[in-house]
Amino acid sequence: MSKIICITGKDGTGKSTQIELLKEKFPEAYVSEIWDLLKSPENKLMFKSKQDIDEYLCALTVDSRMLFLMHALKFSVEKAMKSNAEIILLNAYHYKYLASEIAFGADIELIKAIAKSFPVPDLTIELDLDTAAASQRKQRFSRYECGLSSNPNIDSFINFQEKIILRNDIFDTKNWKTISGDFSKEEISEKIIEYIVLSI
Repeated sequence: MSKIICITGKDGTGKSTQIELLKEKFPEAYVSEIWDLLKSPENKLMFKSKQDIDEYLCALTVDSRMLFLMHALKFSVEKAMKSNAEIILLNAYHYKYLASEIAFGADIELIKAIAKSFPVPDLTIELDLDTAAASQRKQRFSRYECGLSSNPNIDSFINFQEKIILRNDIFDTKNWKTISGDFSKEEISEKIIEYIVLSI
């Protein structure tokens, strides 16, 4: 049975960087990301880039956007589970996106129901970093991560990201570990690997 490892946290905390480092350590691991659908031959969507998706997300109502995001994530997770890989690495997972949608004002009861429909990882690592510090790591800002701002920039990024809370009253956090993003990427990777080895 696959061991499911999730790396989550708000935007700019270093999730994708850590996924890449873990992939070097565990080359046979399967990486699951929300936009795997775009890269799949099964993709029947109109989008050809993340920029296209960003514009579409901004045009949707709150709950409609959340359901669309969860559709894409479900596709990715189900494909990962079918891979039978020994280790599945989840990038951000529903935690990050549902927490963002809560900040947008999504229906909490709907959020709770959706969260329960996803498998609980064997280990979740939450990367915690000051929002201002996270903003300095971003080369560009999407409208979505800036609260749908028509002018995505460092200020709108910080303002929206500070509203996002990974609430333990909604998400199952029993297998969670929190690591400060203030450590170097190599130090964070070492800590994550230690937790993974202990969980296997």
